[in-house]
Amino acid sequence: MSRRKEIDKEEFDLIYLYKVMRSLFSRKNDISSMEELDETVGELKKFSILTKREVRKFLKKHRKKLLLIDRESLDLRHQKLYREDLGEEEYLDSIRRQYWFGYPGLIRIAMEIEFGKAYEDFADKRDGN
Repeated sequence: MSRRKEIDKEEFDLIYLYKVMRSLFSRKNDISSMEELDETVGELKKFSILTKREVRKFLKKHRKKLLLIDRESLDLRHQKLYREDLGEEEYLDSIRRQYWFGYPGLIRIAMEIEFGKAYEDFADKRDGN
């Protein structure tokens, strides 16, 4: 077996996930803490995305859709929420640079797309809803 195939079969970790996100998405989306990103490692593994190959393929599969979603205009309700959460300056910067989601958000959106209601139910439980 080639070294590449051996590496692909290894379980992914936070450092590998971060490396993949940096290779697939803009650095402008690199706005979350490593602790926040680490939460998604466990979530991906709960949904049977375990190896370096699986996480890389999963994120590549949804990359184009995630980029489109990240550039979409927000409705008024979300504009208000983001303005309150981010503060005026960061909110306006997000509009100017056309990004909304950090790496954990992009991963979670991909999980919603891929796993639908199963992930939504999981997220509701995680968030105490």
